[in-house]
Amino acid sequence: MIQANEANKVLIKMLNESDFDFNKPNPKLAWKNFKEFINIKVDCADDALLFQCGVYNFTGEDLFHFEFVRQFVFQIDGEYDHMEQLRLTIYYKPSKELQDLKINSWSYDCNTIEEFFSKVENMSNFKTPIEKYVPFLCDVEQEEV
Repeated sequence: MIQANEANKVLIKMLNESDFDFNKPNPKLAWKNFKEFINIKVDCADDALLFQCGVYNFTGEDLFHFEFVRQFVFQIDGEYDHMEQLRLTIYYKPSKELQDLKINSWSYDCNTIEEFFSKVENMSNFKTPIEKYVPFLCDVEQEEV
């Protein structure tokens, strides 16, 4: 089991060890590593997964964000304290087709993690960017939400 504040470093290490290139990201390799990362237990009250994508202007430029998120919930004395999200974001230049792809899909809506993975992998929101477009950057960040 790892502490939540180590999660970011652990995921980055896994990506680096698989020869993942953050400046020429391979989304299939990122997804493979993210799925493996889920097997690492994190010291928190609860954790969930989120796949989300869409065009956003968080950087001053419209970009298509393709994100795998692991959310950690923390409690103190059995009471909710805060949440943190670890996000692996792959960036694409937006196109008309990508602008139409927007989704937030939580593992909470599935009975098992395997069901969540299967659901995501069968979405056009997941398949279209991977199969038809070339991303230009990836980053991994963790912050309180």
